[in-house]
Amino acid sequence: MIIDVQSKISEYLELIDAIKEQIDDPATALAILPEIRKDMRAAEMRQGYNHSSTADLPASEAQIAYIKNLGGKIPEQGLTKNQASKLITELQTVKKTPITVEKMPMRRP
Repeated sequence: MIIDVQSKISEYLELIDAIKEQIDDPATALAILPEIRKDMRAAEMRQGYNHSSTADLPASEAQIAYIKNLGGKIPEQGLTKNQASKLITELQTVKKTPITVEKMPMRRP
């Protein structure tokens, strides 16, 4: 991964300026900057999670087996890892529906 240092510096300076507009103390603005960057990185990671490079790969054998075990059907064209993951979540939700159990009368000897 290549990082464009100049663009990162510009990005940080813009953030510092935006923070300074809301906070009068420059030292506090600089102290807040790392926390804001952490939040931004976390948001980027969450956003990119479903769009990762492995999301478009074919579903694993384990995913296919688990879907079948949950009673799901695999489409003829197959599933991607991302599609399989979503289907598993749906099937798990459906499977959690409450089951009613009838009491059996006790047998007396």
